[in-house]
Order: sequence, then structure tokens, then C-alpha cells
Amino acid sequence: MAWLGSIACTVLKNIVFSEVPADQVLEIKTTEYHKRNIHCREDGIILYSPGSREKEKFEIVLHKPYSEKLHYTGYSLYRSNILEKVELRFTILKDKVPLLVELSKEMSNVNKIQSLCDTLVEHPTWNLAHIAAHLLLYDAFDSDIVNSCLNSGDSETGASPLQIAIKSNNLQIVQMLIAANSSREHLDFKANTVYHYAASSTKDIIMALGADLPNTLNSRNSDGYTPMHLACLSDKPDCVKALLLIGADCNLSASEGTASTPGYVGDFIHNQPYSLKHDDMKFGGTPLHWCCSKEVINTLLSKNCDINALNFDGRTALHMMVIRKRLDCVAALLSHMADINIVDKGGNSPLHLAVKESTPAIVQLLIAFGAEINARNWQNESPRHLVNKDSADGQKILYILHAVGAERCTRDVIGCDVGCKYDENFNGIAPPEAPSAVPRTAVDDMLHASTIANMALTDRKRFKGGRLLCMDGGGIRGLVLVQTLLEIEAVLNKPITNCFDWIAGTSTGGILALGLAAGRSLKECQALYFRIKDNAFVGKRPYSSEPLENALKECLGSETVMSDIRHPKLMIMGVLADRKPVDLHIFRNYHSPSNILNVATGDQFKDTLPPEEQLLWKAARATGAAPSYFRAFGRFLDGGLIANNPTLDAMTEIHEYNLALEASNRSSEKTPLSLVVSLGTGAIPLSPLQNVDVYWPEGLLDTAKLASRLKTFATLLVDQATAADGRVVDRARAWCSMIDVPYYRFNPQMSREINMDEDNDAILAEMLWETKAFMHTNRHQIKHLADVLDFICNC
Repeated sequence: MAWLGSIACTVLKNIVFSEVPADQVLEIKTTEYHKRNIHCREDGIILYSPGSREKEKFEIVLHKPYSEKLHYTGYSLYRSNILEKVELRFTILKDKVPLLVELSKEMSNVNKIQSLCDTLVEHPTWNLAHIAAHLLLYDAFDSDIVNSCLNSGDSETGASPLQIAIKSNNLQIVQMLIAANSSREHLDFKANTVYHYAASSTKDIIMALGADLPNTLNSRNSDGYTPMHLACLSDKPDCVKALLLIGADCNLSASEGTASTPGYVGDFIHNQPYSLKHDDMKFGGTPLHWCCSKEVINTLLSKNCDINALNFDGRTALHMMVIRKRLDCVAALLSHMADINIVDKGGNSPLHLAVKESTPAIVQLLIAFGAEINARNWQNESPRHLVNKDSADGQKILYILHAVGAERCTRDVIGCDVGCKYDENFNGIAPPEAPSAVPRTAVDDMLHASTIANMALTDRKRFKGGRLLCMDGGGIRGLVLVQTLLEIEAVLNKPITNCFDWIAGTSTGGILALGLAAGRSLKECQALYFRIKDNAFVGKRPYSSEPLENALKECLGSETVMSDIRHPKLMIMGVLADRKPVDLHIFRNYHSPSNILNVATGDQFKDTLPPEEQLLWKAARATGAAPSYFRAFGRFLDGGLIANNPTLDAMTEIHEYNLALEASNRSSEKTPLSLVVSLGTGAIPLSPLQNVDVYWPEGLLDTAKLASRLKTFATLLVDQATAADGRVVDRARAWCSMIDVPYYRFNPQMSREINMDEDNDAILAEMLWETKAFMHTNRHQIKHLADVLDFICNC
């Protein structure tokens, strides 16, 4: 083991006796240098020649520290055997080190002087104010010598001391320099303003710079970027907000700019504006193109940034986020109604690019938001043609496209493979089917054929004004309702509210019904759901009601009342929970049957508001007051506790309404049912259920099992209390068949159970795609429905 001891000794010797780096500042006794020859000197700093002692070198020594008690103490700043190197270093240090050490008390230690020397070597062209700003030497700015340099630019970069202070992220120094009248209009040699430097600093520094220089604030540097561009590139949401607050223009595109010394990027764009590659896309567009998070996107869009602005390659921010595979950013743009079918200079839509990038979730989301699945670029390529069939994601995307009706290429298209060639049949890899209940398709088809045949033989007058649309509850799964209605509306080719006389809804279905009746389009409602889930499902349950209520006021109007809605008639389900047993309450935009009959309720509780006084947004808030998700709304709870599928209650209401009209000698106003369309928020997969036997425990083992069984039993009770499918659908279908009224139920099968407060964009994208695929598979039922509606409308 002798070799190990030898190595240890060598290592220890190297550590103890290793030579000190030439530029390391050392504290020394100046008395030891009296016999050394002076090569040159300035005030307080001397360059010594080597002395008679071994290993002495040319050496720069600072003799004039601040503290008097350290009169015999100095600092060795640099040592070398090469005179030229020491002379160069002496030239850099001699004018600034002694002066700054004298002016600033903070400089009287080895570490501070080391930082000073390192800074001067790195930035030899900086003046005293640059250095003081960088090293945060506050008391140095009490000197007239330092302050005389405040508006002098660095000869190498052109940066001012204020710009250096901003770069150092020190608010106090920035404020001191502004108070000392440092120029805020100074430009460095790349035309960067103080705001360009501040774009990647802090919001406080930006606010300190002020808002009284709009031209400087919105100017472009020689690369064509405004401060807003740089803040977005740095992914600084707070800086973006601060720039917007002081008046930055978020719609300025990056360009070659007007700087007197344009940079390489500006020259390149000027000479070849249409030859940019993917990596060069950042050299065009608005700040929205270069955002790195949905928070920055939302901030810019809240300030009216042009969501569909194009960059030099004709691409929108949506194109760019698809290329970057940023699902959250894609969802944010779509939730603000970005145009989904704009094509770039190659004719590629965002869907083309998503397929190229092999991102299944983004493909699903784009399809759900209305991307044209058969659009062709300038090379005559459809999204299906661009699928990479050799990868697992590619085969998944191929099926995603096929399941919603994407067409194969025509016979004349060259270069197709099995996934899109006209005479092949490979359609990708389908996901495994989720366990589901026995399908009722055969029963539905039989009933549809029977009712349509009977309709032709029935008095046509009975079909006037009796078309009913019912929508279930389900939280964020209201997106399933929206997607289902979009598919129906596409076949009907008219707004959905024009096709129905009555619309009933519970919880999320009630909110959607109110939104449609208030004039919102389905596309707007789809986008609104995504914005609500980002704002409302924050923190722990129960969530704060304020974000939801603000969104409802924005969508429905803060002063709009139910009676303002003339068509269609609305039935919004809520639960009155100020009594036992609780009672179903219907928010109406018409007078109730009991009101028509002038029947006094004899209720000992406070009356509910009539349509003329009931605010829309409050009805929406009441129907969506799901226990444990949101707090109760006054005395109201979510209508899903009694009527999560409102079909039977809506049919009952219409029947009672007609009876009341007849009893009041208003038979001419009767509107018997002529059609019922029921929409679900997705059927969850079947799963086994165990431990449903609940009994009083007889021992420790039974007690341990009891908690699990109680939890299972509680879940069973909640599921059945809020059941919207199964036997409740069978009853509605049977009642409609008995009275010869066509009944349609659309409830897509989901591959997983989706929480009412789900906020994962990938899961929601899959849910929407599954809905669209379900509706595509059942398009024959939509055509049946369209035929029935045409028949009724022509009666």
C-alpha cells in the first residue's frame, strides 16, 4: 500500500503548495515592498519589478485602501513574469481601482476588490458609473466624478450605466440613476433602449422606468425586436404585464426596424423575407408567436393582441405553438377563438403541422375545435397523407383522423402509402374499446322508423311548437354537449336554437342552455368552457365561486333577466335546499303552470323570483352549485341532485303547461310535444363494484372493512341519485314511443371516467375527439333527426 501513501502525499503537497493564480487578489503588508524597484506608478497603485528574492515577479500592488487603520496594508492585484501582460493589466486598473476604493467604503475587503478587478478585465471600456452600477456601489454615486459619467455609453457596446444597472436587476440603483437624471432615451449600438434591457429583468424595474416615453417603449432594436418581443422570448409574464401597463403595443410585428446600424437578422430578413426555416421563425410575427406559456398568452390576449397576426412565413401563433408541441398554449389560443384554418405560405393549416409533428393530443384538440380534416396544402397533401405511419403515435393519429371521416387520397395523388392510398384499407391502430352497457342502437332504429311512419299519418298541426332539447349535467363534461350539438348543427345547417321550442338543462347543461339562449354560438361556448376550467378549478374544493360567477356575468350579462329571452322556452333545473325534503325548482323564462292558473302555493317558505326578476347568471350559478365543488348559492343546490337528466321532468312540465293553458281558455297556445332530443355528457366505462354489503361490525376485522364498504356504498348512492343514463333513458324512450313522439338520445361512450372538474388538456382533447368520433359513427341517427326536424318545420 506504499503507492497509496505516495499519491496522498503528492495530492496534499499540490493543495498546500500550489501556486496562487496570477489574478487572485491577495492582502499583503506594504512594508515588504520598500526594497522593490518601481517600474511605474499612479496614485495609490504601483507596478513593481521583480526583487532579489526567489520567485518574485512583476506585481501590481494597491497601496491606498480606504481605512486609515490599515495604513500598512495593501493588496496584490496581479503577478506575472511577462512584463507586457502586467503592463496591460496595469493600464486597465490604474485609473479606476484606486478611485473606486477611495469613494466606496464597501470596497475595503479582498472579495470586493477581486470583483472590481474581474469586472474591469471583463469590461475594460466601462467608465466609473458603469462599474458602480454593476457592482452596486451605492455610495460611489455621491461623487461628482462618477455622476459626470452617467450618460456616457460604453465604447464597445454603447450601453449606458442605467442599462447596466437594469441588467444587474437592482431596483435601488436604477431608482438612484433615474433620480440623478440618467437618460432613459439612450440607445446602445444595437439600438436597445432601457426597456429592452428591462424586458428580462423585473416588473418593478419596468414600472420605475415609467410610461412617459411611448416611442422609446415601442421602438425596435437592430434585430427588429421591441421590448415586448424580448419579454415574451424570456418567458417573463410579470414583465409582459408591466410593459402592457405602461403602454407597450402588443401588436407590433418584428421587422428589419429603423435602426441606423441594422443587425444581421435585419439584413437577412430584408433580403430573403420568404426563405425562413423553422428555427428562424422567431424573427417574425408579434410577441404572441414567441410566448412560452399560456399565462403570457392570456396576458397578451387580454390586452387585445392580434391573435391571428402572421409572421414572415404566414404563420399565426397557433401554427407556432403546434410546431413547439405546446398543448397548453394551443388550448389557450383556441379558447380565445383563434382562427384554426389559416394556412401558411406552404398551404399548411395547424392540423397539417400537428400531424407532421406526431402529437396526438394536439391533433384531437384541433379536430374538436373545427379543423378541416380534408384540407390540402399547396403540395396537394391532406393531413392524412402527412401521417408518419411508421411510428406508434403516427398510427394512433391515422386512426384519430379516420374515425372522424378523414378521406383517403384520390387516385391521382402520387406518393401515398397504405394509410391514405385510395385502394388500401389500413386505418391505423384503434384504441381498445371501453366496457359499456348493451347498446340500444337496434331499439332506437326500430322506434325511429315507427315514429317517423306514424308522423306522416298524424294531424300535422300537433307538431307546431313542441320540439324539446334536454341536456344532462356533468361539470366540465358540458364540452361533450357542445361537441354533440356542433355535429348536429353541421348537419342541420342552422343554429341549434332555431330548431327547438323548449330547451331544458341541468347544471352544466343548464348553463349551456342559458348561453345559447343569450345569443352565444356553440363555438363561443366551447372556448368559454376552456377558459372557465382554467380559472374556476383552482386550489382545493370547494372552489372559489368568484371566477365562475365572473365568467357567467360576462357570458350572460350581469343585468339580463329570464324574461328577456323570448325564444326558446327555458327550463333550468335547480334544487331548493331550504326545506326537507328538498324540492326541484325550475328557473323559467315563461310563467309556470301554477302561475297561469293563479294557484297559490301555500308555501311557508320565501317565494322564488318570477322570470321578470330572475337574473340569468344567478340561475346559471344556482343550477351549477354542485356540492363539494362549489358552495351552495343561497338556498339553491345543483339540479343534478334530483334531475341530472332533465328529460322526464321537462316532459312533465310541458304537459302541465298545456293543461294549464287549456284550463285557462288558451287552448290555441298549447304546444304538445312533437320531438324529444336528449344529450348526455358521456357514458363512463362499466367497472366491477365490490364491498356493497354494509352491516354492523361484529369484530375488529369487520370494523376495518366497514370504512371501505361505506365509501363504496356512498359512491353507489351518489351515482344513482345523479343517474342520467340507464333506466331513466329507457323510461323516457318508452313514454315517447307510447305517445308517438320521436325520441333521440346521444350520449358518447367514453374510454375513461372523467371528473367534473377535470382540467388536463390532453384528457379533455381525447374526450372531445371521442364525442366527435361517436357522432360520426352515428351520423345516420343525425340524418334521421334532420329529416324529422324538416318534417316538423314544414308542418
